Amino acid sequence: MSDELPSLPPLPPLPPRLHLAVAGSVGGTTMALQYARETVLSGGRVIWAAEMMPDASRFGQLFAEVDLIHSSRFHAMEIGTDMKRGIGSVIEASKFLPGVELVVIDDWAPGPGKTPKSSISVIGSLLEIENIDEGKFKVVLISKSYESPTAVDSTRVRAHDRLEEMGCDTWLLSRFDERLDGRLLETPAGEVELGLGERGFS
Repeated sequence: MSDELPSLPPLPPLPPRLHLAVAGSVGGTTMALQYARETVLSGGRVIWAAEMMPDASRFGQLFAEVDLIHSSRFHAMEIGTDMKRGIGSVIEASKFLPGVELVVIDDWAPGPGKTPKSSISVIGSLLEIENIDEGKFKVVLISKSYESPTAVDSTRVRAHDRLEEMGCDTWLLSRFDERLDGRLLETPAGEVELGLGERGFS
């Protein structure tokens, strides 16, 4: 069987450490799943951790053409609300499993209010894994952005300064026009206009 399976349109290359801040339900999980799909199809292994697993139908759409051999490289971990214990399990798994190239922590800072310092600290432990800067091992953190209560049209990113101090690039995903599928991805390298469909972003 050939490993040359159909691929989705390319997204911007992932930096070693990424904080993806999403404005509401605009497809942050879908984008990370698309990167995960690209990773397993290229032979890498993915650890996906979240309080709850991705929507089964959405996962099925993006991984519909991924065979069992490739999909076996996707490891989902439901970590619940105990962030310290959950991230500890992710760190152990990333060291134990061979060929881990992508770790995704979906909705790492759920709920309103200020992000607990303990959550930021345990995320720092994940970002300090020794082989993270060797080129292949990447970490994606996903959180919901929010509007500033004191400024008009000002989008805030959770723990922005602290995570950037830890070496995270920040990307912001939002709607860019009135079209239901129109998305704007803002990165340090510039803005990218995207469309969101059943098979992911293009």
